Amino acid sequence: MASDIQRYTQLFDFMKIRTWLFLAVVFGWLQITTLRADDLFQLFWRGTYYQTNSTGHIIAVRFSEQDVINYVAQNTGMDPNQLVFVYRPRKRDAAVVQNSGAFVASVFQMQNTYTDVNNPSGTVTVRHALLLDQSHSTALGSFFGLELRTLNSSGALVNDNLVGTVLYSKSDLGAVFGGQVSTGSRIIDTTNAP
Repeated sequence: MASDIQRYTQLFDFMKIRTWLFLAVVFGWLQITTLRADDLFQLFWRGTYYQTNSTGHIIAVRFSEQDVINYVAQNTGMDPNQLVFVYRPRKRDAAVVQNSGAFVASVFQMQNTYTDVNNPSGTVTVRHALLLDQSHSTALGSFFGLELRTLNSSGALVNDNLVGTVLYSKSDLGAVFGGQVSTGSRIIDTTNAP
C-alpha cells in the first residue's frame, strides 16, 4: 500500500513536471511568434526638386535615397554606410534603418490618409496616399502607385514590390519635389523588433 502511494506520488510529480514543461514551451513559442521581425525592403527614391537660387532663378537639383540617408546620418551621428532607406509595408512608411534592420528614423508616413484598391487575394494594391513627415503638421504631398505582394502558403509576406510617383513640397525650404520610388531586395531584420 505504501509503495503504491509512493508510485502514484512519483507519477503525479512526473506529470506536474511534464505539464509545466509543456506550458513553458507553448508560452515560449507564442512569445517568439508574436515578436516577428519587421518586413523591410530597400527603397529607391529618385527625383528632382526645384527651388530658386541666390539670383532668383529656378534651379533643378537631382536627389536620391542616398541624400535621405546622408541627412539622417548627419542628424544622428551615424555612419551613412551602415544605413539603408527602406519601405515597411506593415507600417506603410519609408524609414532609415541600420544594415541589421534596427530602426533609426521614420522619414515619410503613408498610413493616415489613403485609398487602396485591392484584388481579392490582397496581393495587388493600387494606392493613393498623403505623405506626412515628423516635421510638418499637414500633408506634404502624395504618393500614387502599385504594390505587388508575394505571399507564401501560410500567408506570410515573401516579397513586396512597390512602384510609384511622389509629388510633394516643403514650403519651409521653398522647394517642390517630384520623384519615382521602387522597392528592391528584402533587408533582413536581425533585431526581432516589432
